[in-house]
Amino acid sequence: MKQEEPLRIAPALGSPSTGPEVPHKRRYGALFVVMLAVVLLVTAGIAPRLALSRKLDAELAGLKSHVLTVTTVKLKPSPGATEVTLPSSLQAINETTINARTSGYLRVRYADIGSKVKAGQVLAEIESPEVDQQVLQSQAQVANSEAAVGQARANVSKSMATAAGTRSDYVRYEASLAEARANLVHLQARYTQTESAVDVARARVSQASKKLESVRAGLTRAKVEQNIAQVTLKRWKELEKSDAVSGQEVDEKQSIYDGSVAKVASVQADVSSAEADVQAAQETVKGTQADVLAAKADIASGQQRIEAAKAEIGTSRANIDAANAASRASQEDVSAAQATVGSNQANVQRYASMQSFERVVAPFSGVITARNVDVGDLINPSTSSSGASDQLSTVTKTGLFGLARTDVIRAQANVPEDSVASIRQGQDVEVTTQEFPGRAFSGHVFNISGALDASSRTLLVEASVPNPQLLLKPGMYAQIRFLGAKTKSTTQIPANALIFDAKGTRVAEVTGQDSIHFVTVKVGRDFGDRIEILEGLHGDETLVTNPDETLEEGQKVKPVSNSH
Repeated sequence: MKQEEPLRIAPALGSPSTGPEVPHKRRYGALFVVMLAVVLLVTAGIAPRLALSRKLDAELAGLKSHVLTVTTVKLKPSPGATEVTLPSSLQAINETTINARTSGYLRVRYADIGSKVKAGQVLAEIESPEVDQQVLQSQAQVANSEAAVGQARANVSKSMATAAGTRSDYVRYEASLAEARANLVHLQARYTQTESAVDVARARVSQASKKLESVRAGLTRAKVEQNIAQVTLKRWKELEKSDAVSGQEVDEKQSIYDGSVAKVASVQADVSSAEADVQAAQETVKGTQADVLAAKADIASGQQRIEAAKAEIGTSRANIDAANAASRASQEDVSAAQATVGSNQANVQRYASMQSFERVVAPFSGVITARNVDVGDLINPSTSSSGASDQLSTVTKTGLFGLARTDVIRAQANVPEDSVASIRQGQDVEVTTQEFPGRAFSGHVFNISGALDASSRTLLVEASVPNPQLLLKPGMYAQIRFLGAKTKSTTQIPANALIFDAKGTRVAEVTGQDSIHFVTVKVGRDFGDRIEILEGLHGDETLVTNPDETLEEGQKVKPVSNSH
């Protein structure tokens, strides 16, 4: 543990000291003098302020004990108005910015600011050689495409003629085929006939051969009989010499021999005839066989003709198909060429329309309110309408011209929410302007917006006002009065009864105990010397006019009614 040090007691101020304690006493004395001076200075500054504060408190107490006199006004519920008058802006019934639809240089201008123009009147002409050349080029393309259509139609006719020719050939080849088939049938019949003739001839050869053999056998027999008769005759002649037989018997034998010789000769003739018959029959066979071969050759030739006719028919069919395909292709070429003609004609019409845009015309009758180009200016449709346009301004800063119809004026007004119910379609209105004091222009409501503006709680209403003398100008400020309008009752107070401070918009109400009560209110329309109150008052209160800024909540006052 640390050893506690003995407590040292500083010597009192002014106590005698010796040695090193003398400087400490001098420092303490100086410090005391400074502190005393500071206290004296503070006391000298605060004392007057405290005195002034006590004086102000006394005066304030006197004021509170004093009853302040205030000027008051008694409110009365105001009945609804039968007419609603609102500020209005005047515009042309029709207005537009006239822009260019084609590029080029302004060649001539026929209208200027203030010119009265009719609908369809030419205002200016633009020189656009590119468009003119495009029109000529498109017309040439139309002529070329129409020539292509003519050529395609000629090709169609040619293809159809070719198809007709191939069909005729096809019919001819079919007739040839039928003829060849009929001829083949005839040849086949002839072949059958020749084969039958060959069989007949062969039968005749066989018969003649058999007859020849029979006749030859008879010839052999006749020769044998002749030899026998000859031998017998010779023998009998020898016997006659010896008178062994009679002459008559020899004559008989001679007669028999002569008969056998004659018979041999006769049979020999029959053999020759039979041989001739056999040879003739063989020749007939050879002839009929030649006819068979000729018939076979004719049949082969007929079959070849049939095949050739079939081949020609197949070729004709292929030619017909090719001709039909060519005809269809030609028809498609005609359709394509006609489509090209239509496309080129559409281009002609398009370029002609663009060419017509070289003449700038007025879309409706009216007065020129702006002219932003002059002769020689380069016109470009992509830039002629550039730039921001003020929708409320009739004098446009863009385009070629500004055009407005002013024989009828459009008066626009924003009707407050509490008066919306009193506005109806066709309602009569009167428009007044500062330029024509004491004169009212009659019109009627023709457009009512279907919704209120959420920011201002107002309804946009448009009235049509006839302006035959063109006295009213677009852009004028006017007052529009809706006749026959009936609005609900409102509370209105003098404008000098309002208090605007950090606590908001208030009024000072004098209660039945003649004390001040501040009421926060919501203001509506400003009628100059009077202000419409929408919320906060019932309409039977007593309010302080020109309220003093010293008024406090609950303060007693002496109200003095304002006769106004």
